[in-house]
Amino acid sequence: MQGFQIPDLSKYGLLILGMFLLYSVGHYLYAHTLKQVEASVFSTLLNTSTIWVVVMGYLVLHEMLNVSDVLGAAIIMSSVFMLMERKKRKLHIEKSIAMGLLVGLIFGVASSMWIYIGKHSDLLSWTMISFFGTPLIFLLVKPKIIQTAKHFLSGELLVKMLVLGVVWAVDNLASLAAYQRGNVSIIAPLLQTSAILSVVIAIIFLRERSRLRWKIAASVICFAGVLVLIS
Repeated sequence: MQGFQIPDLSKYGLLILGMFLLYSVGHYLYAHTLKQVEASVFSTLLNTSTIWVVVMGYLVLHEMLNVSDVLGAAIIMSSVFMLMERKKRKLHIEKSIAMGLLVGLIFGVASSMWIYIGKHSDLLSWTMISFFGTPLIFLLVKPKIIQTAKHFLSGELLVKMLVLGVVWAVDNLASLAAYQRGNVSIIAPLLQTSAILSVVIAIIFLRERSRLRWKIAASVICFAGVLVLIS
């Protein structure tokens, strides 16, 4: 059994650094955008990252790009435009949606780097490295953030954070294992089916009931786009 293995830094060093920087910026904008956009809307915006992952798979991994890929991407984008319609305070909402699309782009490019390196690395080792890389960058840039993070490490919230960490780690392991064994253009859209669950959870637990039909329709259409991508 092989032990912990660091990816070849002479070959992937710059990619790893770029990936962590993009993920850091993406997570910062992610948190900022969630304050302006409802979670049920943001999950659909974030799904646009699939488009960029598929494009990077075509450009970098030289995977085939066919008509269903283009059509699926167009359907996913149409679900985003559905969320942009009939909104009040048009300037604020449009800015928020643009931010969500930017986060989707950043995560899409960063995820493509993560997948590319992961395809040439040990599964457990790369998952562990990628799990801790982004938090370390935040600590280097702003060390005082550790003071504000203390409340996550006590009481009931600590249990929730531990559960979240385990779920997130398993998700990353399973995702990378799938990417190592299959085509990016198929796996990436499949993973975005979680958007349906995100919308349902936001509606039930966060009570996001405004424009309910539009949100459900957008998530269903986004899911339909995913199905077209994998067809």
